[in-house]
Amino acid sequence: MKGKVWLILGALGGIAIGLGKLPYLAGAAGSLADTAQRSVGTGGLTLIHDAAAHGAPRRLVDALTAVIGVLVPGLTAMLLVLAARLGLSLRFAISAIFVVLGGVAFVYLPHGKAAGVAVLALAAAGVAAVATGPLVATPLAALAALIATTYLPRLVAGGTKLAVAPTSLLHEALFSGPGTPVGLRVVVLVVAALPFAAAARLVLN
Repeated sequence: MKGKVWLILGALGGIAIGLGKLPYLAGAAGSLADTAQRSVGTGGLTLIHDAAAHGAPRRLVDALTAVIGVLVPGLTAMLLVLAARLGLSLRFAISAIFVVLGGVAFVYLPHGKAAGVAVLALAAAGVAAVATGPLVATPLAALAALIATTYLPRLVAGGTKLAVAPTSLLHEALFSGPGTPVGLRVVVLVVAALPFAAAARLVLN
C-alpha cells in the first residue's frame, strides 16, 4: 500500500503538470511523445520501402505503421510504470543484500572495521528502502501520466500535422486516399488510450 501511494502521487503530479501548472515540463512531455511518433514514422517509411522491395502490400505496412505509431507513447508510459513498480518491488531485496553484506563483514574483517562496514551497510539499506519511492517510483509515474495528459488531448484536438498523421495514414491504408474522418479519429483515440489505461491500472493495483 505504501508503495502504491508513491505511484499515485507521481501520477497526480504528472497530470497537474500536463494540465499547465508547469508548462515547460508539459512541453517536454509533448516533445517526448512527438519524438517517439516521428521515430516510428521514420521506421515505418524504411519498413515500407523494404517491404515493397519484397512484394509486401504497401497498404498493410501503412496500417501497421499507423497503429504502432499511435501505440508507442502509451506503451512508453506503461513501461515507465512497470519500471516504477519493479523499483518498489526490489527495494527490500536490495536492502536485504546490504544487511547481509554488513553481517558478512564480521566474518572477513577485524571487529572494528566490520562494525564500520555494518553501520554503512545498514545506512545504505535504510536509504534503499525509504528513498526508492520518492526518488524512483514517483518521477517515473509522473512522466507516464505527463505523456498521457499531453498526448491524448492533442489526438482529440488534431490541430497539428503530427497529431493527425496516424489517422491520415490509416485512412490511406484502408481506403486508398487521404482523410481524417471523425469516426476514424475516435477509433485511433481509443487504440491510443488502451496502453495508457493499462498503465493506470498498474498504478492503482
